[in-house]
This record gives sequence, structure tokens and C-alpha cells, in this order.
Amino acid sequence: MKKLILASFVGLISFNSIAQDPLKELECKGYVDAIEKSIKNTNNPKQAVKSATWVKLAEAYQDLASRCGSDSMAAQKAYDTFQKALEVENAAGGKKSKAIEEALADSKLGNAFIQQGAAYYNSKNMEMAGKFFNQGSKINSKDSTAALYAGIVAQGLGDNVGAIASFKNYFANGGKDPAVYYSLAQIYKIEKNFPAAIEVLKKGAEVHPADKDLKNEIINTYISSNNIDGAIGDLEKMVAAEPNNALNLTNLGLLYDSKAQDANIEAQKIKEQLAKSNTDDLEKKLAIEKDKLPIYEGEIASLTAKLKKEPKTAAATKKRIAEVTSTKTEIEEGIVGLNNQIAEKKGNKVNADLLAKLPSYQASFQEYKSKAFEIYKKTLALDADNYDANFNMAVMYFNEAVETKRLVDAMDMKTYQASGKEIEMKACSQFNTAKPYFDKCKSLKPDDDLVIENLKNLDRILGQCKN
Repeated sequence: MKKLILASFVGLISFNSIAQDPLKELECKGYVDAIEKSIKNTNNPKQAVKSATWVKLAEAYQDLASRCGSDSMAAQKAYDTFQKALEVENAAGGKKSKAIEEALADSKLGNAFIQQGAAYYNSKNMEMAGKFFNQGSKINSKDSTAALYAGIVAQGLGDNVGAIASFKNYFANGGKDPAVYYSLAQIYKIEKNFPAAIEVLKKGAEVHPADKDLKNEIINTYISSNNIDGAIGDLEKMVAAEPNNALNLTNLGLLYDSKAQDANIEAQKIKEQLAKSNTDDLEKKLAIEKDKLPIYEGEIASLTAKLKKEPKTAAATKKRIAEVTSTKTEIEEGIVGLNNQIAEKKGNKVNADLLAKLPSYQASFQEYKSKAFEIYKKTLALDADNYDANFNMAVMYFNEAVETKRLVDAMDMKTYQASGKEIEMKACSQFNTAKPYFDKCKSLKPDDDLVIENLKNLDRILGQCKN
């Protein structure tokens, strides 16, 4: 849904072609003449103390504002003059005060402000338009239209407080336009008041149950506020209501996918912490290096004995002893280094509370990934050309293959010879399963750089699988 925009108020204004209408021109001249006559009466000391004198002037200004465009401040002048009439009447005893107060609250005066506010709006004078619309809304306090216009201009001016107040007044007066619910929600989102934005959108969705834009904006607002659980909850209701709505299914799958990735990231962080204190690989290397030492020590002993028995080859034997001794020294230095690394890693203590969370994150990852997978399958059963579902299915299979391949890459030769080939074939099968989904994405969006790059990478891997 697009932001609420009021393009023009021309339709409200009935005086936009006065010069081309002789009758209207004559009518407006009559109002001007009445104003001039009334002003003369207010300057008369005897007439000025009568509230009726001021009421006639106010009514003439009001008529001019409502019917003509020759005085852009006529509505304000009418209001101020009615106020003066009330002041004069109160000083004279107040018998007619109620009637003047009613005139100040009458829709005719309120509409005059709205008319002139519209003229200011169309002439791009937003400040004055806002003032006149606000005044019109105050006078026509039960009029949803006046509140709507005041809210629109306030929003355009960046006056969020004024816009919120006016839009609330619009709803209180019976306004139901879905675009206004949307606009008010956008203001709350700008102010980071996401709960209020969601509340407004939900009210709008209740009033307009068939409006999909409002429902989708609720989801977008949840996501904007990083409330993925809230978004999932509402989307699940939407899917339950419309099980064959592929768009809702796709969005729900994307959210479950996002939750899965979040859980996986947290699990990987803990694994990285564990790796900092894990000495298994280093200790394997240490054992291998220690096993080498007796071999070199034995060779040195053998060469030393040979040196005594075969003095003729002493030079060659001494050279070999020096080479073997140098290698032995390097191994010994390596052992010292490995021992130091092991000691350092063992000094990295893993937070027990963090470690306890690992199984939960791993379980959440599998749970959300499975949910996303099933939803993508349902989506594709409804819409085989759904780009997002195809792409994310491809990514799921591809990532599973990468994880499987990582197991192979971490194997030593002995382990690989025992089980590596079988696991490698499993990885290749997973990579191969991802390809049709990427191919489908390319057919849907031939120029998508991300898909093109993924396919190139995948084709290279599958080529290696054949070797």
C-alpha cells in the first residue's frame, strides 16, 4: 500500500473560477460591500457597542471565505470578529452570548476554514494550510473529513504529534479509510513505536478484513521491529485462513528460515568458543611428533656406532649425524611449541551457561529448518514458478552439502580411507539436488547475478564430483 497522499483539494473549492462567472463575481462583490458597510458601523461609537454589529461583519467574512477566494484570511477574520461580538455581548449583559458561541462552533465557520485551508494547500503553502485545517477541525470537532485533512498536512510537515492527534480524531469521528490506518502506522514506525503501529494496523485489518495490504504491513512491522515470533504468529493465522495463498506461505517459510539461521549463528558462536579450548588436533600432532623422536634418536645412535667402526667414511657419517641431529632438534622445538599451544588452549575456559545452550540452539536450527523446508514444498506445489521458494530450497540443499563436505575435508587419511568416499558421495548427491532449483531460478530471472554465480560454483563442484 502506498503512503496516503492528498494530491489536490480543488474539488472542495467552489470559487476557483470567479472571474469567468459574472453571477459569482456579483455575489462576491456583495459580500465585499457588506464587509465595508459593517466595518463602517463598527467604527461608529453607538453601533460598536452592539454585538449585532460585529456579528453582521463576522457573517460577511464567513460568506466571503466560503464562497469567494478574494481574501485568503477571511475565515480567520470571521472567527476573530465573532470573538469580538461575544466580548461585546458579554459586556452588555450576555443575553445573546449563547447564539454567538453557537456561531463560533457552527460547521459553516469550520467549513470556511477548511475551504481556505484547501486553497493554501493547492498553492503549496503547507504551513498556512495546516493552521486552517487544524482550526476547521477544532470547530468541526465531530467531522472526520476536517480531522483527515489536518492529519494529512501535519504528516507532510513532519509534525508527527499533530498528525497522530488528527488521525486519532478522524477514527473517533467514524473515519475508516484503510490508507489512514496505514499512514498512522507509518508515523509510529518512524518514531520506533512498533507496538502502537501494529495495534493501529490490526484495528484497520479488523475494519477491513479483506484488505491484504494492511495484513502484510503488520508482518512487515513485526520484521522491522525484529519481532519475528510475532510475525510468524500472525502469518500462521493467515495461512490457516487461506491455506492456498502462496504468498503467505512463502513469507512464513522465509521467517522460519530466518529463525533457523539465527539459531545456527548462535550455535556456531558457541562452537567457536569450544574450538578455542579444544586441544584434540594439537594433541594428535603432538603424539605424531613424539613418535618421530625415537626414530631419529635410533638413527643417531647407529651413525655414532658406525663412526667408530668405519673411520674411512667418517666425513660422510658426521655429515649425516649433523643432518639428523638438526631434524631431531626441530622436532623437539616443535614439541615444545605444541605443548605451549595446548597449555594456552586449556587455559581458555568455556562459559558453562553458554555451553549448556548449544543443544537448544542446534535443536531449534533443525526444527525451524524443517518447518521452512515443508512450507517451501507446499508453496511450490501451489506455484512451481515461485522464485523465493525455489531459491531457498536450492540454498538449503547447497548448505547441507557444504556441511557434509566439511566433514570430509576435516578427515585424516586413515579416516577418509575408511568412510570418506561414502560421505563425499552423499555431499555430491546433495549438491546435485540443489541444481534444478537454481536452474528454475535462472529461467525465472535470467539476469540475476546471484543465481548465475551460484550456478557457476555449483557446476564446478559437480564437475569435481564426476572425477
